[in-house]
Amino acid sequence: MRSAVGPGELLTDVYMAVLGVVMTSAIVLGASARLGTDLATDAAAGSGLQVGVGWLVLLAGCAAVLGATALTARLGPVWLSPAQSVWWLPLPVERRSLLRPAAAPWPALLAAVGGFAGTAVALVVGSPPAALAVAGAGAGATAGFALGLAQAAPAVHRRARLGVDVAGAAVPMLGLAVVLLSPPPPRPPDPVAYGAAAVAAGLAVVSGILLDRRLGRTADLSLRERGLVTGEALGATLSVDTRALARALSAAGTPSERSRSARMTWLRRVPRRLAPHLALVTGEVLVLVRSRRHLIQLVAAACLPGVALAVPAPVLAVTAVLLAAGSYLAALALAEGSRRAEDSPMLDALLPLGARTVRLLRLVAPSAGHAAWSLAVFAMLASRYPDAGLGWWLLLGVLGSPVWAAGAVRAAYREPPDFSGPLIHTPMGSIPPGMAKAFREGPDVAVLGAIPAFIAVVTAQVSPVLVLAQVVCTTVGVLAVVTSRGRSRPRAG
Repeated sequence: MRSAVGPGELLTDVYMAVLGVVMTSAIVLGASARLGTDLATDAAAGSGLQVGVGWLVLLAGCAAVLGATALTARLGPVWLSPAQSVWWLPLPVERRSLLRPAAAPWPALLAAVGGFAGTAVALVVGSPPAALAVAGAGAGATAGFALGLAQAAPAVHRRARLGVDVAGAAVPMLGLAVVLLSPPPPRPPDPVAYGAAAVAAGLAVVSGILLDRRLGRTADLSLRERGLVTGEALGATLSVDTRALARALSAAGTPSERSRSARMTWLRRVPRRLAPHLALVTGEVLVLVRSRRHLIQLVAAACLPGVALAVPAPVLAVTAVLLAAGSYLAALALAEGSRRAEDSPMLDALLPLGARTVRLLRLVAPSAGHAAWSLAVFAMLASRYPDAGLGWWLLLGVLGSPVWAAGAVRAAYREPPDFSGPLIHTPMGSIPPGMAKAFREGPDVAVLGAIPAFIAVVTAQVSPVLVLAQVVCTTVGVLAVVTSRGRSRPRAG
């Protein structure tokens, strides 16, 4: 098959991609250098306003490396596409030489991310950039090679994925702790930085050699599974389908064996007309309880506004933005049942319930869970701004929880992108006309419905008028989701 794209267009695409990476890197590194200069000036002047910011930059670099590591654990690091598995695995050749090209990309990507994060941190804390760049690159490559070694044993690989998820969720909690303690970011001595670089490089070399020697032990099933998940994630990325991408990444971290089923015998004692309603709500709760990743996501989401509130002089606009981000992340974690129902809506079709009733019931568990989450977050707001009173802050948070749940459920039931019709050609590729819905449906209801809460955060005050306005916005947002035309049953045919 011959490609219709000429070499000029291919070179243009490569040039644009490289230019985008270089420009982004230059902006981030320039901002890091400027921040490092400002921190040094503030330290010389004895200012305490910027204290602890260096720790936040360090934790941001760790979060970037751990995020890339978590992605590597789900999509790799050693995988073969279905076509490669069919053609390559049955060949009577040495397995190590066959898998070496497949084992290199992910550790190389982690090394690049770690080197970039190390350089940014070095510019902030004042360490030698070359030393921390090598240290970060070595740590990233070591993580990639270690995941490749763990891939030979499925049980060890699952534990490694869970460990990476827990470490990633611990970063916001560590950020909250260091900001509360407010220690100045230490500048490691140059010998320590160069020693860390040498140790990280040595570990990367040793782990790479070990992985190369044990590549032949990687099971064929693991190679095929990673390849299928990677192909599904790549297709979802190209089609800008965030739900399909989340399903692919979630499936990659889900063990193949089935969890123990809950008999739910107590449903036999409830009235028959209420049994379907309670069964649906109970299923939503069980999905959340059995998903450790989403429970970790709830804790990490609560730490985002906590970090903004813990700094010596909180910026109210930043606090509102982090509150919105944390609230929506928590709602997405609580609405996992709705996303599964949209992907496989057999249960919705079998239950004797209407579409509007199903969507209303899908809001119960996320709303209750988000209310509990909001109690903790808005208690932090009340402790920071006590003039408005603890009760008003908690009431505002609880009343706003259903609108965040409504946004998450609306995002779960939105229509998928339609690539069958005429496409819009853009410099980033061809997209369908309704692609903006993939990013608008869901967050629009949540953000618009939470405007009273944002006003309270920005002004650091809560009034009965804002509480009443929150009740109205929540009611309108819930009604918009319940009465929407999004499908909650499989289409005919």
